[in-house]
Amino acid sequence: MAPVNPYPPEWDDDERMSFLFSAFKQSRDVNTADWDSKMAFWVPTILQYAQSQGLVSVALHQLQTEFTRKGSVPLGLPIVMQEMVRQGSLQRESDFVAGVTSGWLSWGMSQLVIRPLRWTAGKILGVQISPDEAFVVPEVLKKWAELLLMQYRSSSLNSSPVLHEKDVRMLWAEICPKSASLNLVLLQLQRDKRICMMERSGEKLVKFVQEGMSLTPIGEADVGILELRKCEKLLSVKLQNACEESDRLKMEALSCKQLGNKHQALRCMRRRKLAEHRVSELQNKVDTVQNILERISTAETDRKVVTAYEGGVSALRLAMKDVSVDKAESLVDQIQEFCDLQDDISQTLTGMSVGDTGMLLICFSMILLYIAYCTYYASCNTTLMHSCHSVFNPSLTYLGI
Repeated sequence: MAPVNPYPPEWDDDERMSFLFSAFKQSRDVNTADWDSKMAFWVPTILQYAQSQGLVSVALHQLQTEFTRKGSVPLGLPIVMQEMVRQGSLQRESDFVAGVTSGWLSWGMSQLVIRPLRWTAGKILGVQISPDEAFVVPEVLKKWAELLLMQYRSSSLNSSPVLHEKDVRMLWAEICPKSASLNLVLLQLQRDKRICMMERSGEKLVKFVQEGMSLTPIGEADVGILELRKCEKLLSVKLQNACEESDRLKMEALSCKQLGNKHQALRCMRRRKLAEHRVSELQNKVDTVQNILERISTAETDRKVVTAYEGGVSALRLAMKDVSVDKAESLVDQIQEFCDLQDDISQTLTGMSVGDTGMLLICFSMILLYIAYCTYYASCNTTLMHSCHSVFNPSLTYLGI
């Protein structure tokens, strides 16, 4: 956000500033011209200051400190802020937070904002303005909210509608150094129905609205896709480690050969061959997950297909709970079989009637569930796995599996 000079030209005029720093009369009716003149100066000056500093909220004490001039503090700021609240150019932070749909963020903010705000002499929530009470500046807040949405859409994360909170904070850090402002920005986006938020298994999730689409709540499919992306990252890390190990063994073999230790060199080459095989396996698994994510992205343009396989994605998420690299690899092997099966089903769909197609889509979803649940239960209980197979057997038989 481009900086703006917060001080108007008359700031250097001692006579003019002496008048503007003086207290307001008890009522506007006493001297309407003086009252309106001060308001016409201070309201835009405060807004310009907030914009120049990128402040989504301000407090009376903060403004008094900022606008101290030659040792003098402007005496009328409390009345100016009251008028700005009445006009809507400022809003009590507690009121803003309370007005947003409940969720993990608004609940957390409530603990910080909607609390006993130093009820000194009972003046805080009355007509008086508490020196430390925070007031949201809607004009600035909306600009930051728009900037964060633009940052998300221009980043590499825009292919993921749902992000973990830490990823959102990373995006925010790239455009604003004030990390404390992010919570209010997210609440503004939530109020505008441009994001929705939820907490699941201790993880805080944020879903951004996609361009040209309306926002939908975070569903099982969204969480499942997020888990697939986690699986992709875990496998990618292991692939990188395997590649580095292969390169290390190659260099070690060359070094042993140069030193005349052929036996050790051969042993290193054998280990490198195994490492290369491991690299190939891991690369295939990473490619499989990326292929799945690409298919999901394509399928999301066809709501009929997405609805049919939403249950399968949910089951995949369950199967990958507390996912480790080894579990991820095992699951990917199962997913690869599903990919091959999906290709066969896609070819079959071409020659089927509408009724048959609907039945096939249902069975397709059941197959996804079967794959995921078998993967999940195989490590827990063999009897449960066989029981799972019997439940899904009618759908498998329908497709000749």
